[in-house]
Amino acid sequence: MEGTPDARAPRDATMTAVPDAPVSGAPVSDVPAATPFLLLAAVAGIGQVAANLPLPSLPAIAETFRLGAGGGELVLAVFLGAFAPFQLVWGPLSDRHGRRPVVLGTLALFAAGSLLCAAATHFSVLLAGRVLQAAGGAAGLAIVRAMIRDANEGAGVGRGMAALSMAIAAGPALSPLAGAGLDLLAGWRAGFLASAILALLVLAWAAKALGESNRNRLAVLDAAAIARGYRGVWASRRFRANVLVAAGAMGGLFAFGAGSPHLYITVFGLTPTAYALYPLIAVIGVVIGSFAARRLMKSGRTTAGLATGVLMMLAGGIGMIALGPLGLFTKHGVNVTMSVFVIGLGLALPAAFAEALAEFKGNAGTAASLAGAIQIACGAVAAALAGVIGMPAAMAACGLLAVTSLVVRPSGGSAPS
Repeated sequence: MEGTPDARAPRDATMTAVPDAPVSGAPVSDVPAATPFLLLAAVAGIGQVAANLPLPSLPAIAETFRLGAGGGELVLAVFLGAFAPFQLVWGPLSDRHGRRPVVLGTLALFAAGSLLCAAATHFSVLLAGRVLQAAGGAAGLAIVRAMIRDANEGAGVGRGMAALSMAIAAGPALSPLAGAGLDLLAGWRAGFLASAILALLVLAWAAKALGESNRNRLAVLDAAAIARGYRGVWASRRFRANVLVAAGAMGGLFAFGAGSPHLYITVFGLTPTAYALYPLIAVIGVVIGSFAARRLMKSGRTTAGLATGVLMMLAGGIGMIALGPLGLFTKHGVNVTMSVFVIGLGLALPAAFAEALAEFKGNAGTAASLAGAIQIACGAVAAALAGVIGMPAAMAACGLLAVTSLVVRPSGGSAPS
């Protein structure tokens, strides 16, 4: 069923609320009947916005705190360094205590970190604020994916993932533009203040409208239980193969983000302002691919969409490498091959995530957190690789990873965990 006029999610992406599961004698509480899909998108996307919003302000931050060459880049590096490991914390906690309390707590943590950044008078305080931002922002995407898994079975999970991909695709591309505007109007602190205000608004909305989707709480959660949970998830061949497809997709996107500034500005001669529009290619491609993936899943052709997507990713990467020998290595040639890659990404990513989480109804938070951390780690490796072997080769390698993982993945799943 498609979306309703009040902008709630499609049926397969809407979180049907359930009473909090009675755990250790805890009372049952009342929750809203459903969660608006735009709220889920806001929760999922806030971490991505925070990662990219300060990028145009890095030179101003470096000047404010009298940092040396490259010092401003620590603002991004510290955030990304904290983001992945904190994903591994929140998923198991949401499996034990429910999705709703973890989302509310991490939004508050994100807002506190943003305010600390805005008020920082020493660079170390700013970096501490970025760690808090990352800690709070890391929960959103993993837990929303877990909520989609909680509420759906089969192809419905993939359709929900596709709808989420379309909803949050613009955040990473548009947030630097917003950051540049805020910096121009009121200085670099304005971006962090805006992040805090956004988080508090989403927190207030979530406190009112976010339903609880986790019907099956873990009975016990300690360090040993968390380790066992992650070992159990990683032991699944179905999880490993599909999450590596997703990692290849995200790695290609990170490689483009890392390599494209040098390529478009230094090699092709674009101004920084003109270059800022080019990441929109990725947004448009992901939206097109995700829309197509959702239609294919509704008609029962999930595997066809996944296979087509990974082949397009590989074709886009190899095609970009071939531009040089063919004498077509121009910004237009790169734009075309990049578009092929990201449309393939949009096709493959929702189905890969749905398949990766399929076996984990009872601990979807743990599975989604591990999948997200692996994605971020692969993205970091691909970004570094782009600086060594070049963006086209790094993207082709990510496409090859996705195709290889698809070839070796099992055709069916094992018994649900």
